[in-house]
Amino acid sequence: MEMDWLVKRPLAVVSAAFVAGGLAEAGLPEENFVLVAAFVLLVFSLLLAFAFSQHLLFWASICAFAFGLWLTRYRLPPIPNELHAPFSGVIASAPILTKDGYRLLLSVNEGFVQISVRTDDLPNWQIGDLVMVEEFWGRTTSWRRMRFQRVFWVGRTEQEALHRLSHRSNSFVWQKWREKWRQFVFERWQQSLTMRERTSTMAALASIVFGMRTVAISEADEIAFARSGLAHLFVPSGAQVTLLMGLAWLANRTFNLPVFPLLLLLISFYLPLTRGEPSIFRAVLMGLYAFAGWRWFRDVDWQTSLWLSSALLVAIEPAMVHDIGFQLSYAATFGLIYAAPLLMRWFSWLPEWLSFPLAATLSAQLFLTPVLMHYFGRISIIAPIANLCAVIPASFALMLGFLSALISLISPLMAMPISFFAGELAKLVMQMAYWFASPSWASIYTSQISGTQTLLALAFLAIILSWLKRSE
Repeated sequence: MEMDWLVKRPLAVVSAAFVAGGLAEAGLPEENFVLVAAFVLLVFSLLLAFAFSQHLLFWASICAFAFGLWLTRYRLPPIPNELHAPFSGVIASAPILTKDGYRLLLSVNEGFVQISVRTDDLPNWQIGDLVMVEEFWGRTTSWRRMRFQRVFWVGRTEQEALHRLSHRSNSFVWQKWREKWRQFVFERWQQSLTMRERTSTMAALASIVFGMRTVAISEADEIAFARSGLAHLFVPSGAQVTLLMGLAWLANRTFNLPVFPLLLLLISFYLPLTRGEPSIFRAVLMGLYAFAGWRWFRDVDWQTSLWLSSALLVAIEPAMVHDIGFQLSYAATFGLIYAAPLLMRWFSWLPEWLSFPLAATLSAQLFLTPVLMHYFGRISIIAPIANLCAVIPASFALMLGFLSALISLISPLMAMPISFFAGELAKLVMQMAYWFASPSWASIYTSQISGTQTLLALAFLAIILSWLKRSE
């Protein structure tokens, strides 16, 4: 009886096994026999699934695990050989400004190179430019998490060592269109604020609404948000998609507009502005699943939504499974779906307006902690309190900022009052991050744990959670 949920949610179980196979691939050596062994296991388990129908779910899960392992190993190129200057590459994304210069992403052979360029001059590169790098100080990335971000080399060079050879108009067409759209929306949105407010205010607001990281977001800001546990506010995810769903529902109720086409239109406006963060893709897929469930079936299976969306993303782009944004987003969502209801019952003695955000914050933070220890070796002690205090102003800043960005496309002057209030709320959130980051005990440093230890810690938390639920 304890395993009834496996039978009731076979799609969730098979999807979870597929994602687990993609995760397991990173721990195996870079040898061809791994690909062959995964394919043999895939075929063998598939045959057994048909031969023993009474154990169909078990063998289907083994088959999905083998397929996830095989597909990830097959789709990802091996770690590249040594890279020596001079070499040429095509610019794959718009330069990202930093306090010391800018970062440039070049496509070189089958891999990518991220170069930090120290200069006081503004970059004039365009996506598709063929660039020659005469001098380069770099290294291969130290661990798979960087390989899965499609950045195989990281290094630095000087501005004088970069020379433009030509421009390839057919390279990275989608990225070119996306950057033009981002620039158009951002420039119109800036016009809805006064000149004095366009630097600091717009930087905070754009980061909360669209995850736009501008040069005005300083290193001190990033440290404050990391120490206070509020860094997730700068990552587009479920809150933004929930807002889009709410706007579509409101327009349907008020103006009787077709709700699903309107939601797709809002998503098509919003998604290109986010630069394709894995967290936003997760939120969009789960949001569409939930919206369809509410609209046509009056019910939503969040567990199937969680695992099916993750499996779809890994199947489309196996590189995502080891991206830090993907892992943090799904770890937090796992906590919200599985742990939050239990904590809500524990906090039933509190008023509902307090018990719900407290349970949601603690459940997400619980499953985020092993992942944060793996990547950063740091845990924010004050994060639950900081999130409880910052969630309301951040939510209103998100809602008003998104509305002002939409209205700015029509008339920046009409959007000015909304942008002003949204900007003030965004500045308040920034100030709160500094307040909560100021105590010396706000965050503590720990030793970084390995990927295997991270998975074991998450599995241990899931087992404890399952035992507590069964005990109740």
